[in-house]
Amino acid sequence: MPEPGYTDRLLLLADHWRLRPWPAAAGAAAADLGAVLLPTSCVVCGCADHSLCVPCRALLRRSTARPYYAHEAAEALPGALPVLAAGRYAGGLAQVLLAYKNHGHTDLAPVLRPVLAGVLHRAAEDAGARGLVLVPVPGTARALRRRGYSPLDLLLGALRARRLLPAQTTLAPLVVHSRPGRGAAGPGTRGAVVVHRPGGQKSLGKRGRRANVYGTMTAGAPGSLAGIRCLVVDDVLTTGATIAEATRALRAAGAQVQAAAVIAATPGPARDAANTNG
Repeated sequence: MPEPGYTDRLLLLADHWRLRPWPAAAGAAAADLGAVLLPTSCVVCGCADHSLCVPCRALLRRSTARPYYAHEAAEALPGALPVLAAGRYAGGLAQVLLAYKNHGHTDLAPVLRPVLAGVLHRAAEDAGARGLVLVPVPGTARALRRRGYSPLDLLLGALRARRLLPAQTTLAPLVVHSRPGRGAAGPGTRGAVVVHRPGGQKSLGKRGRRANVYGTMTAGAPGSLAGIRCLVVDDVLTTGATIAEATRALRAAGAQVQAAAVIAATPGPARDAANTNG
């Protein structure tokens, strides 16, 4: 049974739409109707009717307005690989990313797209954008089956379709997962996708994470990517083990990895106070 006042609210909404000029009211009408038929709440503060309310959206924009280099706090990264992050993996940004990645909130993709676009533009500019290839870190088959979509690919694909990627760059999935029992750059491995070694990454320490992913990715035979300049792209930087493995695979194939870019980075003890985003 509808909750008390359900019909009255629909009638009030209908009057509200009728009195507003068309087509300016169309978007608001759809949003209001969706809020009545499919009630939701802000993933950050819990207020009703929006997956991300206006105040929390504004806070997220402010927290990602000044990208910073976060590689010093990621102990598993290879030396001298700069990693630019749009913001800290904390507070509202962390909650939005978790909801988008793990709780099916693909409706938050439009919120995260400009965040990713901004950090990509800054990272590409710093690395020298001309001829730069944006290489996403591949997701695992297990994660794809669980979610039904690839969160990073969904964002990058939309940016490419809307021509919002940095100028003079291309997007290419040059890194894939190796087949079980084959070398990290063995022949015939391109295009194969496998599940990571059992146990996952979250419960592992720094050395465990490195060992868990080492040799699980390939970018092709040695020399196959000679002369290619790359920017590795991921969603979250923690210890850096996954970005390190993608970088290893690219370099083993002869590519030059200039830097990496992420939406968020976990705060580390080595973080300088000047790099905080509030």
